[in-house]
Amino acid sequence: MAIKNILIMGGSGILGRNLIDVLYKKNNIYLFDKNINKKNSKKINSISGDCFKLKDLTKLPKKIDIIFFFIGAKGGPESVNMNSLKKYIRFNFESLVFFLNFIKNKTVKKIIFSSTEHVYGDNDTSNKKCLDLEPFPKNYYGFSKLLSEKYLLNFYQKTGISIDILRIPRVIYFNDDSIISKIIFKLFTNQPINLKKTKAKFNFIYITDLIQVMKICVLQKNTKFRILNVFNNTPPIFLSDVAHKIRNLTGKKNKISLIGNNSIEHNPLSLLISNKFTKHSLNWKPKFSLIKIIKKLITLYEFKN
Repeated sequence: MAIKNILIMGGSGILGRNLIDVLYKKNNIYLFDKNINKKNSKKINSISGDCFKLKDLTKLPKKIDIIFFFIGAKGGPESVNMNSLKKYIRFNFESLVFFLNFIKNKTVKKIIFSSTEHVYGDNDTSNKKCLDLEPFPKNYYGFSKLLSEKYLLNFYQKTGISIDILRIPRVIYFNDDSIISKIIFKLFTNQPINLKKTKAKFNFIYITDLIQVMKICVLQKNTKFRILNVFNNTPPIFLSDVAHKIRNLTGKKNKISLIGNNSIEHNPLSLLISNKFTKHSLNWKPKFSLIKIIKKLITLYEFKN
């Protein structure tokens, strides 16, 4: 593999750190973020800056081959609140536009953009033909990401720079604040498990599978414009069912209760995502089903404790 100059925008988070682990030995890595970990022992080029400030962007290298764009605000219950629209537009759309206007004349070969399953709305079947059918997001987080996808399509048409858009569900990894990790922690510390009532079923991807997809995207050349649903092969599932699966695997007896009642559901309902095109175009197969994810996290928890 030829050495590439890879820029990770917003790379101090969990995705950036794990991506660096698999790429830094054979590539020149440039990390751009407001919050730089000065203790990073790996041989990477860390650049502290704000993506909205031109003087900070001028610190970037002149030659860039691959760009990962991870900058953005996360979703959540507030994503259905009109008062949050301005925030999502600024951090998930305007940040990208400002950055692309800066790099449009640079020698970039590919941009890999982290999007979300929330571009899809309730009972949305557009995911089966991503380039032909229009999704209809139900929250402003998904809307802002879809807006960025549209802008990237226009950017590709004008520049010819290859674009890979990764539509990602909930990313699972050890020692995070995700629901699966919280359930495991509560089970092993003999706490009751209280879950909010919801009609939504959830999709997951283990971080190892996601990073493998990103690595393959780096290696593939001249891929034009692609939308890739990065999901494992497990059908969507209720969180209460996830909790019962974990409890059964651990042999614990903790009480599992559904509490409250979400008057406004921010998660898409009846979302059955197709990853067929992704597996075919990347020659990729997810290694971690939901059960394997749970078993992995349980093993890691027991090892750490």
